[in-house]
Amino acid sequence: MIINDSASNTDVLSYLKNLWQSKNLLLVFAYRNVKSKIVQTRLGIFIVLIQAILLTLIFGIFISRFVTFNVNYPYLLFAVTGMMGWYIFSYVATFSGTSLLQNHQIASKIYFPRLIFPFSFGISVLIDFIGWFFILSTLLIYYHILPSVNLWAVFLFLIMDVITGLGIGLWILLLSLRNRDMILFAPLIIGIGMFLTPVFYPVRILPDILTGLLYFNPLAGVVEGFRWAIFNTAFDLRYLWGFFIIFLVFISGVIFFIRKDGNMADNL
Repeated sequence: MIINDSASNTDVLSYLKNLWQSKNLLLVFAYRNVKSKIVQTRLGIFIVLIQAILLTLIFGIFISRFVTFNVNYPYLLFAVTGMMGWYIFSYVATFSGTSLLQNHQIASKIYFPRLIFPFSFGISVLIDFIGWFFILSTLLIYYHILPSVNLWAVFLFLIMDVITGLGIGLWILLLSLRNRDMILFAPLIIGIGMFLTPVFYPVRILPDILTGLLYFNPLAGVVEGFRWAIFNTAFDLRYLWGFFIIFLVFISGVIFFIRKDGNMADNL
């Protein structure tokens, strides 16, 4: 649904209503994200699997050869689960953060709820999740491990993963409208954040003070949540602090985005 009156976006509820009415357009942009990723390579749809396989080989196997962590199941499964959570977050945060600038020609010529641009990557990442989950399922079969009865919770933590990515991505987008240099620093900041998340190492090896800080990292809660859902490992409810924080970041990002949507075209 295309809206001609850009002033209507100053009201949050009206904007969200217009966004819902434009859900088909949201799906169109999500499909375009997937199609552009697939069409640009000769491997087609297999590029999603190839990315997951290469990251598994490079990080999982390489690190397991030089570092040994005592976990209750094969370390490769531990690492792949962490990388799955991290990849989804980094994909959504990176591409949603640059989505408006990448689509500036469309955004500056015609008005519709521009929140569609970052949100479309929150949907298109589901294809990547399917690829990662396929690799993980293959490894479970290889190691003869049955997932736990908590497997249903994977989808809840996937939603939290996407919200975390969108929350960070929205603020990258908003800040980049004021300073284009933010686009250059954002990947570095996101990359450093990987070492602050238990992607490759178990939480118990950290000192108590660092463990306490992890509770405020929503992605740490997502990664540990995936492991709880699949392998029935311990999950500390104090990670909910991080989820609470990222909800505030996400909601504030949405509200600020809506407030600025009416004159965003002037900053593109």
